[in-house]
Amino acid sequence: MTNTIVKTIMEFDVPARDLWDAITNPSHFKKWYFHIPHFTTTVGESFDFYESEARKFRHHCTVLELEKGRKFVHTWEHPEQSKGSSVVSWLIEPIDEKHSKLTLTHEGVESFSDAGSNFSAENYQMGWDAIIKTSLRNYLYLIEKLHFSININATKEKVWRTLWEKDSYKIWTLPFGEGSYYSGDLGPNARIHFLMPDGNGMYSDVVFFRENELVVFKHIGDINNFQEQEINEETKRWTGAFEIYRLVEINANTTELEVEVDVTDPHIEFMKKRFPKSLEKVKELSETNN
Repeated sequence: MTNTIVKTIMEFDVPARDLWDAITNPSHFKKWYFHIPHFTTTVGESFDFYESEARKFRHHCTVLELEKGRKFVHTWEHPEQSKGSSVVSWLIEPIDEKHSKLTLTHEGVESFSDAGSNFSAENYQMGWDAIIKTSLRNYLYLIEKLHFSININATKEKVWRTLWEKDSYKIWTLPFGEGSYYSGDLGPNARIHFLMPDGNGMYSDVVFFRENELVVFKHIGDINNFQEQEINEETKRWTGAFEIYRLVEINANTTELEVEVDVTDPHIEFMKKRFPKSLEKVKELSETNN
């Protein structure tokens, strides 16, 4: 069987020592990676962790190699789902005093073929890309993931229409700024422009779309005077940030709206104050004449 290698490479605008701390210090990585209660970097010792508080998919890892500040290697197994075993390598290289590169290599994922499609190489690639290129990047660049939710006495179809019909969108987004709107047809793989009347805003891609249930936006860059701008030194720190809207049916006429949004440090308090007000407007509009 061919040895399957999953690889993710990312350069960061932080010193190598900060990147090393982020991937080997539990007080750091629990904020962007997983909570690992008994983590160790001692060669020959093992640690276990789950993907979520629901204790789904136990991971068992044994430390194989440690080169402090540069390289950390451990096994990666799913003993409750598969007899297979793979190896994960974290390699850190300094670029200069303020920049560094991480190469994440996961070898042997084909050994999990007995566990089904959830453990395919494609899923591992998507997972590691999201972890390294979004979650770790956001942590290092002080981008916080904010969570909001509200229960609405309306069907999820009506809540969805309230969110994305363009007239109602202008109303519920008023707390963020008068006149805000979006252009583009919402759907799979769509390019959306989020705009203010002066022609400034942000362009984003729809990376996941399930009508009446879920939409995931990946924010790409700025718009000035209605024109998409190239990624520059400022925007490259947040490009790829996500904004997620999820509708969960509680019963026939009650829907929970859940929102997750990646926010840069200067805007965190603003979003914490304004998003709840916007969701109250979504609730009001959705429940009107329901």
